[in-house]
Amino acid sequence: MGVTLRFLVAVALVTASAAQGPWAAKDWKQWSGDECKKILEDSPWAHRWSRSNNKVIVLATDRSGSQEGTDLEAIYYVVQLRSARPIREAVVRQAWIANRYDKMEPKKQEAMQKEVEGFLNRNYDDVIAVHVSYRSNVREYNRDLAIFWQTHWPEGSVPQQAFLTGPKGQKVTPIRLISSTVGAQEFELIFPRVVEGEPLLEPGDKGFAVEFVSPAVGQVDSSRVFVEFKADKMVLNGKIAY
Repeated sequence: MGVTLRFLVAVALVTASAAQGPWAAKDWKQWSGDECKKILEDSPWAHRWSRSNNKVIVLATDRSGSQEGTDLEAIYYVVQLRSARPIREAVVRQAWIANRYDKMEPKKQEAMQKEVEGFLNRNYDDVIAVHVSYRSNVREYNRDLAIFWQTHWPEGSVPQQAFLTGPKGQKVTPIRLISSTVGAQEFELIFPRVVEGEPLLEPGDKGFAVEFVSPAVGQVDSSRVFVEFKADKMVLNGKIAY
């Protein structure tokens, strides 16, 4: 094999690995903090969504009062498939990094591993868990988002305009809403994994989409949050992880 050909093959392998992401390139216990963030926010199992208006806010000022940075008033959502194992692994790995797991003694590492076994190995054969976090760069809007998602629905009810749209156009409503009421700005929509007696995704299907309505807060209008998950991108070890 000539030098040029070997170089091209090497480049192709590196490119393919980068395209697949850290979830395919190395063991999850070796992921870095940046790799965890990517998996949790911008991967086949997680997507960011945002909406802004035309009102500019000042991010910071120097001593003279001059603007050092500006941004538009905005709200942000991160939508994850928490029932997909790579997402749960990234959640655990991120927590381990924050607690300096890699520098712990083996016994302490073993203790931490046991603590997360239930979370990592939870069975999702019957449901799809869609985890959503939300925030705004405007303090008042941030508060209003939290009030909406934490108090708007009575216990046992679900958002009427929340759906999972299947590959055949099925509109699947959530069977449960789990919303944090203790500070964390997040909630989960739980959808059935089997629809009309058939798995939601079958060989050859393109994927599915999740949608819900974000409330109007301040001068940011109410909007439909819509994110798509591609089946061919979510394949791990020959199976679709979702």
